[in-house]
Amino acid sequence: MNKSLCNSESTLKSYLGIGNEGVSDNLVAVLKSNCDNYQSSVKKFIELLKYIQDNNIHTKPFNELVALHELVAPHDCAVVSMLSIHFNLAIGTIANLGVQTPYVEDLYQKLCSGRAIGVYLATELAHGNDLIAIETQANYLPEKGVFMLNSPGPNAYKFMPNTMPCELPKVAVILAQLNVSGKKYGIFPFILPLSENGKLTPGVKITPLGDKPGLHLDNAITSFDNVEIPFEGILTGNMITLTREGKVSLHTKELRERFSLITNRIHSGKLCMAMISVTAAKSALHITSTYGNKRQTFGYSGAMPIINYSHFKEGIAWDTLSTITHALYLRELTRKVSAILSESVKNFKFSDELLIEIITTKSLCTWRTQEILINCRERCGAQGLFTVNKISHYLISNFGTITSEGDNLVLSLKAGGMIILNKMKEIEKTSFQHNLFPILNDYMNFLYKKLNGLTVSSNKKINLDMLNKHSRDFLELSQTYAVLSVVTTIIDTYHNNNDDDFYMIIEGYLLDWIHRSMSNLLRSEVINLQESKKIDERRIEYIRQHADRINDYISSFGVDKAGIETPISSDDYISWYANNHHQLKNN
Repeated sequence: MNKSLCNSESTLKSYLGIGNEGVSDNLVAVLKSNCDNYQSSVKKFIELLKYIQDNNIHTKPFNELVALHELVAPHDCAVVSMLSIHFNLAIGTIANLGVQTPYVEDLYQKLCSGRAIGVYLATELAHGNDLIAIETQANYLPEKGVFMLNSPGPNAYKFMPNTMPCELPKVAVILAQLNVSGKKYGIFPFILPLSENGKLTPGVKITPLGDKPGLHLDNAITSFDNVEIPFEGILTGNMITLTREGKVSLHTKELRERFSLITNRIHSGKLCMAMISVTAAKSALHITSTYGNKRQTFGYSGAMPIINYSHFKEGIAWDTLSTITHALYLRELTRKVSAILSESVKNFKFSDELLIEIITTKSLCTWRTQEILINCRERCGAQGLFTVNKISHYLISNFGTITSEGDNLVLSLKAGGMIILNKMKEIEKTSFQHNLFPILNDYMNFLYKKLNGLTVSSNKKINLDMLNKHSRDFLELSQTYAVLSVVTTIIDTYHNNNDDDFYMIIEGYLLDWIHRSMSNLLRSEVINLQESKKIDERRIEYIRQHADRINDYISSFGVDKAGIETPISSDDYISWYANNHHQLKNN
């Protein structure tokens, strides 16, 4: 669904459309239907699965799956969450680790053909980011040739996957501790139908958690009481061999190495979350820009659209600049991850370097989008609060992306530590560097040297006391690494396009992030007060000169072509409300 990023004749604008292609009227009809409870959201997702199957939409190549996320995200936050869980987490884990036994193949084909909904049961009431410590137990019984799945107590209740029964079977990938003959082997995924024809599998208990505001997902607490899983139901890849008699051979000795292999689709899911987030920013900026150009106010020169005020126009321009840059970067990073996944479908594990890039990218994009959505809501006044105008929905959804597939704060701290431990003190050099680039690069080197010096003095380890005392520096290192990764990747990918706007965008993105980091740059003496004043003046002049040019890019997002409609962004929003009022009155 995405166009290749290697076509140097394409202009920058051609890379920014949602999904990079038009959306059929039939798909728009499916996506535009309104949902007011989780039952209607599930029904809508089932219709989407049918459309994907009937129209041979590709979902196995990772870049195609991410493009599908991009098409669905601005329409429905709940449905895109189900889509990500179904295709990336459930199907992706089975494809990576499943052995093609009749049991696994039957369930896998049901998921791929849209005849079942995939769910992913990892986190528990007592365990979120510490998945390696989950308490759900899978004990192998060689005399019966089955695994007995149990939740030993409330700590182990699976919280909060979308497991409520519906008209299609729910097929679960469940993370549990494997125990064989009294010996523990760490967590492994197991595949099990939770429900069929609306009836639960014996021993499975599911309790609905209720709606999140504006996000109609069938989240639930799920527990197990002596649930039997067939011998073929464990997904081990090449990590372990288990015979029916209960003999175990470990091929991947290290517990953490096995954990990395098992959870790899959670990491690819981080990219899905980032794309969902940036696409919401695109749609919100389109809605806000349209509102700003149509909404009249009485200004110093008489009646005029509110976008004539520089604080409105320039604010949108800074937010649009970040969204453009992150959209371009995500396409290239997605392409890279997709190429790696296609080369090694089975038993794939992300390298530390790529994992750091993915983690920091997700945090950077979703946190920045949160700012953008809050800004858009405020710029649209009271109308921005109404759910029919979507921005409030995007905000709720983005709260989810910030914590889904790993909490941003926790992951960013982890990434900061990984940068130190992996000695990643320099971003890969680019073939072309902007003159602002060295400022952020010097800041990252400052943070690296400071934190690396601490690890050397503590025997090359990062302990809790160090992390707590210097958490701000670890977060700053992680964030600065992400920004530099964005800039270097985009420069290397696009600088041959001969597009003047490319240089303008890179300069603005760097100016914005230097401005955001200014107090830290001064504190660390990377720049002095005189230099900071010059940069600030340059930033002010930059946005005054380029705001209109940047905001012109919003039309390239293709929000209208993707079928996104809100009253506030209609050709005549006053007529929309008036007609709706007339219809309701007649009814």
